[in-house]
Amino acid sequence: MKKKLLFMVFAALAITTTATNAQTTVWDFGNSTDWPVISGYSTNTVVQNFGIFPGENTDGVPFSTTGQVELSSSGAYADGYTAAKRFKFNGSSYETGFSPLSTPPTKRYFYFAAAGPVTVKVWFRTGGSGLRTLYVTDGTNIVGSLGSESSNDRLILTTNYTGTTATNLYITSDNGININKIEVTGALGTTQTLGVNDFDQIATKVHSFKNQVFVSNVLTATEVKVYNVLGALVKSFTTSSDTDFQLNQTGLFIVNVKTDEGEKSVKVLLN
Repeated sequence: MKKKLLFMVFAALAITTTATNAQTTVWDFGNSTDWPVISGYSTNTVVQNFGIFPGENTDGVPFSTTGQVELSSSGAYADGYTAAKRFKFNGSSYETGFSPLSTPPTKRYFYFAAAGPVTVKVWFRTGGSGLRTLYVTDGTNIVGSLGSESSNDRLILTTNYTGTTATNLYITSDNGININKIEVTGALGTTQTLGVNDFDQIATKVHSFKNQVFVSNVLTATEVKVYNVLGALVKSFTTSSDTDFQLNQTGLFIVNVKTDEGEKSVKVLLN
């Protein structure tokens, strides 16, 4: 009898410990006073451990309405949740012609630091007609996605990041989408403000002049991939030292560099 009782006590303790470690973080843009009505953010900002990356156009002008919070009733979701405000992308996270399946976002995205495996849940509605899709990515792979062709649909995306190492997770879209709430279950890290054009904070730098692309401050083996506006890979190589190269093409390109430190994508305009 004593052994049975002792086993029951241990089992109860195990259940209590598991429940205590299941940390849940909620960013309720639709109702919380932590997210007042605002026209948007023009600089990379972290609010309530949640990152907002507006980015900028090819002329260096910030997308200042990214993360706009405005009054707008969501109606009732299937689980009964309602919101009085919405949190807006105000455009795509990707350059025209680029696919979330082949390139990281360069503008209008949101991010947070995950300390390990987490479950991400997003309440949202699309911002107009045509298929629009919300993505959760880890910088390299799509963790989950959900879309709709109707802005009347109230969508709840639930997906699991199963990686065991700490990383940033990114909320992106291929068009204008309105978020009401994000809930993350699992341990979070401290979200650090990303730099301009940085998909992640790594030492390697990329810039261009006329039709020349320069990759500098290379500290370790660095994989370089260049994509055109159609999302096609036009150049790929690995380098362990500073380098530069020419492209016999003009226009907008995305240069993606990846090292053991992380990854970043940089827009370059060649002429």
